[in-house]
Amino acid sequence: MGKLFKMDLVYDTGSDWMVVEGSECETCEGSNYNIELSLQTGIAEQLTEEVSEREYGRASLKGKEYTDTVCILFSTCVEHFEFFLIEEQVGLKEPIDGLMGMARNNKYHLLPEVGDIVGPLYVEALYENGLIPENKFSFFFTEAGYDSWVDFGEPKLDNVREDASLVDVQLIEEDFFWAGYCQGVAFRDTSEDNSYSFGRINQFETE
Repeated sequence: MGKLFKMDLVYDTGSDWMVVEGSECETCEGSNYNIELSLQTGIAEQLTEEVSEREYGRASLKGKEYTDTVCILFSTCVEHFEFFLIEEQVGLKEPIDGLMGMARNNKYHLLPEVGDIVGPLYVEALYENGLIPENKFSFFFTEAGYDSWVDFGEPKLDNVREDASLVDVQLIEEDFFWAGYCQGVAFRDTSEDNSYSFGRINQFETE
């Protein structure tokens, strides 16, 4: 944050805003961001005077909105990016210092009453600033104890196993979430005798 502080954020595909624990937050654990240093140099700007609240499952956050320089690497930065600085919180535990919203820039499909205003998305900002070639991201997961990572832009296909391939999955076209309709479910294995899909019901045996 501000090219000054390293923060550990959770990649959250179910939210939009970036939220970061501030140095004035007495209920926060671990690292926090002292935005005063960026405000004094003119890098950051306070956007709101009133404290607002954000809910993330069991986490409840209070804070204000700012802009600042936000970097993935110190050489890959978005200037004047809007984010939410946490001043009081319940639910975030160390080593989590905040969240990076990675939802889609669409209105809610199943909750139209929520509205169609989506907050600032950092991956989209990387693309709009010419820092990544596509407005995309992908995750590479390994087993516990080994490094996993995220690719911003096009996925690196050399990370895919030789015996595997990428498969396109149809998503709900207009939705805030990365969501799709369930096409089937399998128990234990995906053989014909142990599957249910498209309205067809088969007999199941349990041990």
